[in-house]
Amino acid sequence: MNIQDITKSKEKKAVFEMVLEEACRQWCCCIDEVPERKDGEGFSDFFYEIFEDKEKEYVQQVRELNGGKLPTFSKADKDYER
Repeated sequence: MNIQDITKSKEKKAVFEMVLEEACRQWCCCIDEVPERKDGEGFSDFFYEIFEDKEKEYVQQVRELNGGKLPTFSKADKDYER
C-alpha cells in the first residue's frame, strides 16, 4: 500500500485521518521503551501496516455514523486545528 492507493479509494480517504491518529498513538505510546522511534524513521511503513490492519474496522464505523454511507469530501471541508 502507498499514498496513491489511498487517494484512489473513497473508503480509504474516508478513514485516513482516523488511521493516521491511531498510528501516531501506537507509535508514541511506548516511545520511551523503544527509543529508536524518537527520530521518526520507519513511521511511514508503520502507518501503512496500521492502515491495512484497521481500514475495514474504521470504514464500518464511518458508515455506521453516516447512515450506511461514506462522507462526501470537498476542498472546503478542511477543518484543521492548529
